[in-house]
Formats: sequence, structure tokens, C-alpha cells
Amino acid sequence: MMMVVGGGLIPLFQNFIADQAGYLTSYLVPLLGVAYMCFYAVIGSKNVNKNIPVD
Repeated sequence: MMMVVGGGLIPLFQNFIADQAGYLTSYLVPLLGVAYMCFYAVIGSKNVNKNIPVD
């Protein structure tokens, strides 16, 4: 469900930025999304509950 909402809202936000600041600047929107996904994959998804064994 999150992909459906993101796929519907991020292009609208990118279009708004493109209208206001230019199309090259609007590519910062998906870049920030990909940067957040990389952050979450590397750091944000750590196991904080040490009582659950992870194999």
C-alpha cells in the first residue's frame, strides 16, 4: 500500500517542484527518496530487540 501512495504522490510533488524551480531541481525529490531507502536498509532496520534471535 505504501508503494501505491508513494507512486501517486511523489510524481505530483516532483511536478510542483518542476513548475516552481525547474525540472533539473525536481529530480531531488526521487533522489531524497532513494537516499532514505538506502539509509533505512543500512542503518534504520537494525534489530533493536536483542531478545529475539535472528539467524
